Amino acid sequence: MAEILVSVSARTAVAVDSRLSPPLLRALTLVGNAPGLSLAALAARARISRSRASRVCDTLEGAGLLARAPLAADRRGVGLSLTRHGRSVLDRVRAQRDGWIRDALLRMPDADLNGLLTALRSLGPSLAQAPRVLRPPPDRSP
Repeated sequence: MAEILVSVSARTAVAVDSRLSPPLLRALTLVGNAPGLSLAALAARARISRSRASRVCDTLEGAGLLARAPLAADRRGVGLSLTRHGRSVLDRVRAQRDGWIRDALLRMPDADLNGLLTALRSLGPSLAQAPRVLRPPPDRSP
């Protein structure tokens, strides 16, 4: 399921701006959700090295989607924020993605849609709890 959602996000990003690869979209989204995020925090949240995060930011900045500014609390640190164009691109990606998902849901048979809604209602509270380790069932062979 996660792979399908990632694929939809990647396709919508490319439909809005052909230069937006999944790593660029991820960084754009993380910064859009947390303006002022430091490069180190971006690297940690994206689970990439600082050097990779810096290259991603260089690409986004070169495309006019991201701006860097010294952090007020730590002048050695750099805060990241979306430019007006970056915010517009991210908003269009989200709108396109939401539209594609909405259209897919409208095409689903009612029984499948009801089953999906039931599963999603259960998923939300389950995700809010601490993760548990999934273990295979015990071997019951003689």
